[in-house]
Amino acid sequence: MQLCLFPAERERPIGTLGRLFIAIIFGIILCLFLSPIARSQSEIKIIGQVIDNVSGAPIPGAAVHIEGLGKTVATDGTGHFRFTDLPVGHYLIDVRRIGYEPISPVHAHVISSSASHIIIRMSPVPVAVTDHLVTAEKIDRVTIRRHGNLSIVEIPYGGLEDINDLVDKIPELELVESGAQRFLRIRGADLNGTVVMLDGRIINSTLTSRGDISTIPIGSVVRIEITRGGNYSAPGLAGSVNFRTDYQGGGRKIAALAERGSHGLESYSLRTGGHSLAGLNLTLEADNSFYRGDFSFVDPRDSIQTRQNNFSRTSKIFSAVNYNREGAALKFGGRYFKRNAGVPGPIFQLTPEANSIINEKEIYTRFSKKFGPYSALDLTAGVTNRQASYNSPMTLTNFIPYETQFDEQSRDVKIRLQRSGQIDLDSYVSVRYESLDGKDIIRPEASFGFHSRLVNALGMAASYRLQGFGMFSESSAITFGLRKEGGDHGDFWAPSLTLRINLDLPARPGFDFSYSRARRLPDLTDLYWKEDVFATPNADLQPEKSGSYEIGFDLKNGIFGLANLRISRYLTDFENLIIWRRWAGDKFKPVNLSRAEISGWDVSFEANPFDGPVSLYWAAAFTKPLNKESEISHHDKFLTFRPVGTQNAGIEFDLKNLKLKLAGRHIGRRYTTEEN
Repeated sequence: MQLCLFPAERERPIGTLGRLFIAIIFGIILCLFLSPIARSQSEIKIIGQVIDNVSGAPIPGAAVHIEGLGKTVATDGTGHFRFTDLPVGHYLIDVRRIGYEPISPVHAHVISSSASHIIIRMSPVPVAVTDHLVTAEKIDRVTIRRHGNLSIVEIPYGGLEDINDLVDKIPELELVESGAQRFLRIRGADLNGTVVMLDGRIINSTLTSRGDISTIPIGSVVRIEITRGGNYSAPGLAGSVNFRTDYQGGGRKIAALAERGSHGLESYSLRTGGHSLAGLNLTLEADNSFYRGDFSFVDPRDSIQTRQNNFSRTSKIFSAVNYNREGAALKFGGRYFKRNAGVPGPIFQLTPEANSIINEKEIYTRFSKKFGPYSALDLTAGVTNRQASYNSPMTLTNFIPYETQFDEQSRDVKIRLQRSGQIDLDSYVSVRYESLDGKDIIRPEASFGFHSRLVNALGMAASYRLQGFGMFSESSAITFGLRKEGGDHGDFWAPSLTLRINLDLPARPGFDFSYSRARRLPDLTDLYWKEDVFATPNADLQPEKSGSYEIGFDLKNGIFGLANLRISRYLTDFENLIIWRRWAGDKFKPVNLSRAEISGWDVSFEANPFDGPVSLYWAAAFTKPLNKESEISHHDKFLTFRPVGTQNAGIEFDLKNLKLKLAGRHIGRRYTTEEN
């Protein structure tokens, strides 16, 4: 028997704002199709796109030249170009772009019946000029590309000041704040179901399996890879979010910010990049903030109460050094983070003094080497240390003091080999060691103790470009992947499939399908449960597993400026979900809940008419969770997901040094945690 979490509540109809947006969307779709068709096709003789051979991103601002005719055009924001009024014949096309290797002339044939469609791939390469390292600034605004269940966000250095700027435009992401902590979750899954990575390395806590993105150097991020579900290279029960800080140059940049606000808010930050010294490229980001956070309110008895101990003091530093030479690149990165935050007690607690302190230190290195234009080797290794302590002294209203400390460590190494061609091959092997040492300072006999585990993974994939299939463009591809995880919890095989089809039609419609399997290992604290004061092994606990699929359709128009529309349908099925439930008396034990399901629709639209200073966007997420537990004989069983239906809309004006933004958000039904 399957039970819906909310049988008594019907789906709410779309409001006036929603109907207005839908009407606008359909009008834009009509314009997208009709405007290119109305244009005489006989005038467009050559149409094509220039893309990055490494990342697959479009290359704007590239100079495309037809040899012998003196005709030159520049690619638009989506990398597309077109030539008109050409006589029938054979042509050689030359492409140049600062920061990319020159390519051999591309052949193009012009016939009278239809336009010639071509894809041109360029390989990035830094340009050395008298002790300075100069590369092309590939983008000047945030761009989002989707390929199956993978979304890639390209950001100019320093272009992302707050994670809200990103979440507003990506409906599959939710931002959750818990005190001073900030978490990302994908499509309503529990917070520990999303893996957060920095430059390919997992930063999730061993203690909670959660990734606090407030520790990420947001200002230095230039690329974000979002995987919904999983694939051959990405872990995570619900998916993963990988923040990349690989600075791409574009000259020296420096920015400073000072902010003051209500409740004692003070924030200061400095970030700089592009500084070269003896061939080394330097990046630095430093932030320091303080927030008092106390506030007063009127309680039900009409008396004034004060919420105390909401303060937080945060300091973080991130630095990276890059060295590039002759197809090889070496990067050293380091991160330091410290937060001292109050833990508010009950409303009527007179002297709340509890606080938590988190210290994180991380160092890592990455080496990559290109072997010719088609092969590359990548090696990443690093160490992360995290110390979390909690102190709650005895007060007039707090009779039991606490002082605990957890030391977490993780060490990992990953080797990756890639080769591009008609069939792209990608393979890697990784090893990760995790440990957790828990201490109870006041009651040593109740200490958690030292526990550790080793996790290894092997992944491989083959991607075939579907060129030569009628209207399929060269960027169409099908990818088969396989990920094998091993370690203390046995082997887990995770197959994945991604199909992406781009059609050479007006408005460039695209279609994709993806399927994947993933799992999440139990927290190290889940593996042991408290019985009286001693940690008892929980031998019956199994890893959580998920299987998901997604079907998407999108339209792109670059003729009258940027206009993108995407609609996707998804479903994720979860198995063996872990919950803590009351076992006997005051004892709690983690157990596996059998099944749950989250499904829904994601819709996103953005436009930048005529490549002007005005842009607008609309993003919506419609989710539906189901508790599919087959037995209801146990009490205190809950589905831990809380998906939120949202709609975000905004309009932005960005002209040189002036930027204005008007945005709004509508939060739909928030699904509460309900018992079976």
